[in-house]
Amino acid sequence: MNSLKFEGKGFAFFKIHFINVILTVLSLTFLYPWAKVRELKYLFSNTYLAGNHFTFSGTTATFFKGYIRTFLAILFVYLLCFTGGYLSNVYKDSVFSFAIYILTVTIGICLLYYLIPIILHGSLNYRLDNTAWGDTRPSYTGKLSELTSLYFANAFLTTLTAGIYTAWFEVKLNKYILQHLRFGSLRFDFKGEPKKLFFIYLKGFLLCMVTFGIYGIWLTKQWYEYTVNNIVVKKGEQEFQPYSDANTLQVFEMIVGNALLVVLTLGIGASWAYMRYYRFIIDHCVIPTEFNFSSISELEEEQKETPSKQHWLDKLNPKLIS
Repeated sequence: MNSLKFEGKGFAFFKIHFINVILTVLSLTFLYPWAKVRELKYLFSNTYLAGNHFTFSGTTATFFKGYIRTFLAILFVYLLCFTGGYLSNVYKDSVFSFAIYILTVTIGICLLYYLIPIILHGSLNYRLDNTAWGDTRPSYTGKLSELTSLYFANAFLTTLTAGIYTAWFEVKLNKYILQHLRFGSLRFDFKGEPKKLFFIYLKGFLLCMVTFGIYGIWLTKQWYEYTVNNIVVKKGEQEFQPYSDANTLQVFEMIVGNALLVVLTLGIGASWAYMRYYRFIIDHCVIPTEFNFSSISELEEEQKETPSKQHWLDKLNPKLIS
C-alpha cells in the first residue's frame, strides 16, 4: 500500500473552483490570489503521507502586493512589445522600422526570461513556508540570483536550438530545485540523465506525428516514470528513491477520461478532471514501504555557509502566488 495518497473529490473541488473562476474573471484577475489560496488549502488538506494530511496556512492579504507587482511586470512587458509594434508601424517607411520592432521584442523576451524564475522562486517560497505535515515544515533554500542565472542561460539555449535543449534545461532546473528543498531531516536530489530525456522527447515527437497524437499516452507514461524514478531522497548517509507504478492503461484512462470530461461537459467537468489528474500524480508516486516516517521530524544541523556579499536579487526574495 502506498503511503502517499490523495483523497480529493470532484464535486467538493467543483464548488470551490467554480466560484474561484467566476470571481477571478469578474475581478479581472485581482481576486486570483484569494481563489488560489482556497484551492491550495483544499488540495493540501486532501493529500496524505503515512496517514497524516498536509495543511496550508497561507493568507491572501500578506502576498497580494507581490501578485500586483507580478501583474504590473507582465503588463509592462506586454506594453513594451505593443509599443515596439506601434512605432515600427508609424515609421514603416523608415530604415529603423524593423530595428525598433526587433529591439523591443528582444528586450521583452529577455525580461520574461528573468520574470519567470522570479515568479517560480516566489511561488516556492510562499507555498513551502506555509505548508506543514504535523510538526514538520518543508522549506526552499534556493537563491534567486542563482535561479535567474540558471533559467536565463538555459532558456536562451533552448530558444536558440528551437527546443532541442529542452531536456538539458528541464534536468538542470529539476536538480537545482530539488537540491534546495528540505523536509525535516530529508534532503533531495535528481539523478536524471538529459540524453535519456531527450530521446524520450524525440521519439515521442516523431511517433505523435505519425500516430496523430495517440502516442502521447505512452509519452506521458515515460515522462512521468522518468521524473519520479530519478528523484532521490536522502537522510544523512542513507537514501531511497520513489518510483512510478502507473501502467499504460491507467495513463490512457486518465488522459482520455479527462478529455471527455472537459469536452462533453463544455468545461464544467474540468474540476473532476483536475482531481483525477492530481490523484494520478500523487497515488502513483510510490514510496518504499521500508522507509521510517517517524524519522522525518528529526532535524539535522545545517551546514553554515561562509558569509559573502548578498546579491541584490537575493534581497528581493519574493513570496508570490502562481
